[in-house]
Amino acid sequence: MKNLIIIIGTILLGVVIVNTMVLGDSETSLQGAAQSIVERGVQSIDSMEIGE
Repeated sequence: MKNLIIIIGTILLGVVIVNTMVLGDSETSLQGAAQSIVERGVQSIDSMEIGE
């Protein structure tokens, strides 16, 4: 019974970590960080004067 509680607790902890770090909407999540990097890259490309 003790092992079952430990397994369930570990699964719940994993779910919380994935939800906050990977799937979260804040700037500290991986999704937010990737979005920020993409936005900066697009702005850098847009500011270049290629072929003009």
